[in-house]
Amino acid sequence: MSLHQPDHSMDITNKLDAIGSAQRERLAFIDFALYFLGEVTRKDLIDRFAVGHAATTRDFALYKEIAPENLKLDMRSKKYYKQPDFSPLFTLDLKKTLATVSLGYGDGFSGHQDFPISCESPEPLTIPKTAIMAVLCEGIYRNKVVEVEYISTSSGKGVRCIIPHSLVDSGNRWHVRSYDRKNSQFMDVVCNRVVSAKILDETPESHEQVTADRQWQKFIELELIPHPNQGNPEAIELDYEMLDGKKVIEARAALAGYLLRKWEVDCSKDGHLHDYVGYQLALGNPQALYQVNSAKLAPGYRED
Repeated sequence: MSLHQPDHSMDITNKLDAIGSAQRERLAFIDFALYFLGEVTRKDLIDRFAVGHAATTRDFALYKEIAPENLKLDMRSKKYYKQPDFSPLFTLDLKKTLATVSLGYGDGFSGHQDFPISCESPEPLTIPKTAIMAVLCEGIYRNKVVEVEYISTSSGKGVRCIIPHSLVDSGNRWHVRSYDRKNSQFMDVVCNRVVSAKILDETPESHEQVTADRQWQKFIELELIPHPNQGNPEAIELDYEMLDGKKVIEARAALAGYLLRKWEVDCSKDGHLHDYVGYQLALGNPQALYQVNSAKLAPGYRED
């Protein structure tokens, strides 16, 4: 995470260069929490870094000196809130930051050294915009309505109000599971198709909350088996650590189709996908996908 140098005087830059890496990391944490959650407290720093009250007092004082327009303390709640003119003090590596959001605080906003062992992975084809993800995360965290300008493949560009409750990494792209007031239903909003987003000071209705998202709250069991047309099924059983010839995974109904597509599981009745694509896995209990909305994404699945 690097500092935006042009917006600050030389003495502030020198001051930051002079402080230790531990305090710099805590300042980065304050910046991150404001940007993505809209608020931060002294307790957040104490819990995250195991520092005392005196240290957090110095941290917030220094952050406010550098970026006075970024935060304001609410005396009643003892929380620092992000202000309308907020501009991130640090530049984030979004790929690492999204891992932080999904897996816990990591090095997406701090200056840790690279891991000493080389690790290669496929380059993602789509990476959402940082500013868009920040608003969506804040909407989730604060349980707020978010107004988005969205481009749909069916209806084109338009403005709609959504109530996001969870981020989803499908393996190919990021979604935010939300209640969409335009269609009066829960849906998966593709983050890359959000052109702009802003938080509305409005509390969602009860039927718009995550507890009302039946497909999200419903869990199903997926039985993955070696593809019947695959020779030497014992090899597949070893690959996936199967027991009694199958691997049972519990998944949210809303995500089942994404998972089966990512894992390349043949869900067709006749197993024909193996002949064309060479799928090694098949779904042993296709009946589990009955009345699962995301099943349309499962390779080869047909409900009729």
